[in-house]
Amino acid sequence: MFGFIKMIQKWIAKLQSNKRMWFTTIFVIASGGILLSTYLLISTTERVAQNVYVNQTKEYELRLKSLEKLIEKKLHQVAIAFSQNNALIEAIQANDTVTLDQIANQFNTLLTEQNNSSLNIKFYSIQKQNEIIRNSIIAAIQTKNNIFGPEVIHDGIFYFFISPIIKDNQVIGVIEVKESIYTLKESFNALKQEYIFLLDSKMLPNLSIQNREGLYLPLVKNFLLNNKVYDTKTQGYMSDIDNTSIQKILSGDHLVMPELYLNGVIIRDINGVDIGVTIMGQTRHLEGGFINIAQNMTSQVVMITLGLIVSLLLFLF
Repeated sequence: MFGFIKMIQKWIAKLQSNKRMWFTTIFVIASGGILLSTYLLISTTERVAQNVYVNQTKEYELRLKSLEKLIEKKLHQVAIAFSQNNALIEAIQANDTVTLDQIANQFNTLLTEQNNSSLNIKFYSIQKQNEIIRNSIIAAIQTKNNIFGPEVIHDGIFYFFISPIIKDNQVIGVIEVKESIYTLKESFNALKQEYIFLLDSKMLPNLSIQNREGLYLPLVKNFLLNNKVYDTKTQGYMSDIDNTSIQKILSGDHLVMPELYLNGVIIRDINGVDIGVTIMGQTRHLEGGFINIAQNMTSQVVMITLGLIVSLLLFLF
């Protein structure tokens, strides 16, 4: 060990006697150290930035579930209020369609006057045989349980709360409360976030001609964007998404675009059928947004490292 140390000392002394070799060696060692440190620092920073994106993806999924729970709670409260209306119960039991329509129309008109036309209510009597009843309503009748979830029907895409009316342990009818799936856009906009629902093209025939023709813009991988709900700016950046990008979103990964960070959740209806995908995210221009924080963090590390290299060069020369 002592001999090895002596050998190192002689080698250093020899280098010091040759000034050019000495400074060259010091420069190479210092540069190598800085480059290695730079690589490790930038790699670590990029991993941290990726973790920020991954955690944000999970946060968006939780936010969507939370907002859906709020919608379910709101629709449930409306259903409870009507289920305690004796006149309504009697009309359902007697299959009095005139009274049922009057009660529903009064409530829906009131909502429209309050600029809340996205919410709607309808009543079904099991004695009414001349109307086609959806599978979700049949399931609520058969199980005697409340059912909540999205569905695509003739007049749009809605979150439904379907509540059976039970009297003497028998289901006599159903209260159906629905709200447009696009109301979530307002909740995300209030947080300065993006919310985009893309409809699976296989669900388009479920919509009436009036509610589909000229309203849906074809995008990638058989998904459609409602051009009445979303402006041309949104249509523009969504049209930039290719098949590879949408596949990343569908697989639960996030997507970082020139102007946006996006991630998505596949939406399944009450019957378990995939009806589309909800895409959430934020723009790069949002002040204080996590995208700017992650990018600024990486940029600052690079600038600090370049400053160290320049300082070393100035010191040596």
